[in-house]
Amino acid sequence: MKPATFLQLACLVTAAGCAQFPGRESPEHAARMTGAGDAYLECLTREAEKDAKSPASADDIATAAHGRCWTAWDAYRSATNANFAYNARTADEKQYARDRADAHLREFEREARRVVIDATIERMLKARTP
Repeated sequence: MKPATFLQLACLVTAAGCAQFPGRESPEHAARMTGAGDAYLECLTREAEKDAKSPASADDIATAAHGRCWTAWDAYRSATNANFAYNARTADEKQYARDRADAHLREFEREARRVVIDATIERMLKARTP
């Protein structure tokens, strides 16, 4: 994957780490979440590169890369849940934290997948252009 694409993924992680409860974020949990997100995106990039010359569709390549990076994704999910739940004390606060974390994770995965698909399509188009 080109450096610009990895930069887009890195920006996604950075922006995602900022979407927390104002004044309630633990620097330790936020750093763990950012590190786990970076590790997941690096894995996703590396695994998508392995299938770069595959005849599979870009969506299939992104899906396969996500599956092969499941351990990294699970670590990111755990770190994200811990970060969002930091300082949540009441049942309502805990439910709100879970809902926000779930929404964040869905958006993060969707955006990461979109970047991988776009990079794969771009690579395929360049390969076909004389």
